[in-house]
Amino acid sequence: MSADTPWFVRAFDAAYLEVYAHRDLVEAENATQHLLAPLQLAGKHVLDLACGGGRYTEAVARRGARVTGIDLSPALLAVARQVAPSAHGLVRGHMLQLPFTAGCFDLVLCMFTSFGYMPSLDDDVAVLREVRRVLQARGALVLDVFNAERVRRALPAHSARQVGRYHVREARELDATGVVVKRIELRHGDSVQHYEERVRLWPYAALRAALDAVGLPLHAAWGSYRGDAFRADTSERLVVLAGSSADAC
Repeated sequence: MSADTPWFVRAFDAAYLEVYAHRDLVEAENATQHLLAPLQLAGKHVLDLACGGGRYTEAVARRGARVTGIDLSPALLAVARQVAPSAHGLVRGHMLQLPFTAGCFDLVLCMFTSFGYMPSLDDDVAVLREVRRVLQARGALVLDVFNAERVRRALPAHSARQVGRYHVREARELDATGVVVKRIELRHGDSVQHYEERVRLWPYAALRAALDAVGLPLHAAWGSYRGDAFRADTSERLVVLAGSSADAC
């Protein structure tokens, strides 16, 4: 791959699932129970955007939804085919150009900080516009990102941990454009890998304005996967429900 290849094309290989092993099927099941199942999933056509290894795809499909997962990573899609046997389909594609006709989904999910990856803020908004395009008129989006306010106050500069076969070292900084840059080193014996993640922070007010601009007004905001109310000063996550009407789902 060339130096111009976007970071998210390079980062999401098989090692990614080991580094983030704590983001597992149990977490997806709990979040689905508290946040998604109340949206009456049975019979809904659902898109799991940036589905990764398929953990949310499977959890939602088990509730009777017809779920299509989409991801750019062949390695993660290969895992999803094993993890999510209940999926209606698993598709390789880019979130800026979703390979679906307009209005074909009732619900789009984008879980575990899979938004904010694009090279510019305008490109991030273009992703939201694509989501609006593939949603039916009264469809809804559930979008899960960092709580930007908390990250700005308490971003750990360095961390180290052992995960499976890897010793993981991470260095983080917030650049001038509001992007969290995380440089990751994986060591396994004599093998050393380096890669980088770059995720734009979306504060609550800015995210709400962007959603409004594309026709997806915000209707609810949670601060955790348990469904706690969002608090900018303390919540770890910002999970929003947005759609064209208050009864979008």
